[in-house]
Amino acid sequence: MMRAGSCRGLMSIVTAAGLLSACAVGPDYLRPDVNAPEQFRSATSQPSDGSALGSVNSTDAWWEGFEDPVLDALVEEGLRNNRDLQSAIARVRKARGQLIKTRGQFFPQVDYYGAGERGKFMGLDQTVVTNTPGSLVSIGTLASTATWQLDVFGGLRRQYEAASANQAAAVATRQAIALSVAGEVVSIYVTLRSLDQQLAVARQTLENYKTTMRIFDLRFRYGTANMVQVSQIQSQVDAAEAAIPPLVQAIGEQENNLNFVLGRNPGTVPRGKPIEQLMLPTPPAGLPSDLLARRPDVRLAEQQLVALNAQIGAVKAQFFPSISLTGTLGTSTASSMGGIFTGASSIWDAGLIVMGPLFKGGEIYGQYVGAKAEQQAAMTQYLKSVEGAFRDTDTALIASAETRKLVSARQKQVGTLKTYANLSSMQFNYGYTDYLTVLNAEDSLFRAQLDLARAQAERALSQVALYMALGGGWEAADNKTMAANEAIASGDDPRNPANR
Repeated sequence: MMRAGSCRGLMSIVTAAGLLSACAVGPDYLRPDVNAPEQFRSATSQPSDGSALGSVNSTDAWWEGFEDPVLDALVEEGLRNNRDLQSAIARVRKARGQLIKTRGQFFPQVDYYGAGERGKFMGLDQTVVTNTPGSLVSIGTLASTATWQLDVFGGLRRQYEAASANQAAAVATRQAIALSVAGEVVSIYVTLRSLDQQLAVARQTLENYKTTMRIFDLRFRYGTANMVQVSQIQSQVDAAEAAIPPLVQAIGEQENNLNFVLGRNPGTVPRGKPIEQLMLPTPPAGLPSDLLARRPDVRLAEQQLVALNAQIGAVKAQFFPSISLTGTLGTSTASSMGGIFTGASSIWDAGLIVMGPLFKGGEIYGQYVGAKAEQQAAMTQYLKSVEGAFRDTDTALIASAETRKLVSARQKQVGTLKTYANLSSMQFNYGYTDYLTVLNAEDSLFRAQLDLARAQAERALSQVALYMALGGGWEAADNKTMAANEAIASGDDPRNPANR
């Protein structure tokens, strides 16, 4: 048995180690000071046409504010099937596994082993002393070993702190991707509906020009129109026809882009409301400081900073000794042929191991310098992400206000040009003007209608950008993602060959 003095000495060491472990080497994390503006520069530039910004929080499924059930279904499909999102879910599980592994180092590590030998042992053996040198002997050993590393200087705690931050960063990445997928689906859908509207305008204009062309062909045959007029109208038909192929191509590209985000093969995409009937969700600007909690990308940058800050302490702890308690408990048996000799003995030991660096040639110091440099780089990136959030939000607020004005101006322009085209056509029919005036009016109306469809898309996209800049809706997007991908989150995905 261990002597009483030795036992008291070992307990004294353990007690001292416990007192020392109350603190951990390395810097504790403090959020860097952020020079946040008191108010967004464009926060007072809200429209006064009755469409003031409303309220929103992170739980809102903001895409439902467009009031298009087809769009809602597409977003939910994207949150369910997007491949980047599914990969992000798996990476959270990986980070959680690393956290569990790191936490396990706080507890004693207990192993077992068993061994069996049979042979001739000449006299004294490591395990047993035989009575008859050279006799055939069987030896069996079964034991359990335990090692407990005492976290005296906090190195393990810093590693656990870093692993916790890495898991939080993986979760923030998943949330950021979920918000990005929702925004990308809405943006592509809005662009697609704008292109649909432009294509409809181009095809309708082409039909109108063809009708006019047929009328002037008859007039030319009967001598009431000249070749100049016919050529002018033919140029209109050609221009309208030339506008259609690029729009059809762009529509196909956007459909393929949307299907890719949704995890589908190329194909057609269902349509809901036309671009001019889409409602506009209107989030508030809020305070700039709110973005630090709202935006997943900002929280991601901060968690990366937390992890690297903790890593400084984990590396610094290597300068100090590592203290471990060890112990072994087991039994060993031996028997000779025919049972002439049998014996059994117990195996046990307890000890203390202290190990530390004596000379490393600057290896640990180099790691320490590198860890501090990585933390500095991460802090710079965090500040950059915060400043980028302020920039994105202010830019989106400006775009939201100005695109509303743009749509209003485009709508007035289309109305004016419709009147202009109708009046110039009447004047031509009564002989008060030449057809060049009608041609200019119709061409201007065609371009204005296309511009209006583009402006309507820009207005809707500005609202999407504003939501994305504010970080609104990430919680709703993440909840729908996790509910739809529960199998991946739990590691039971039936598509994974590893589960078969």
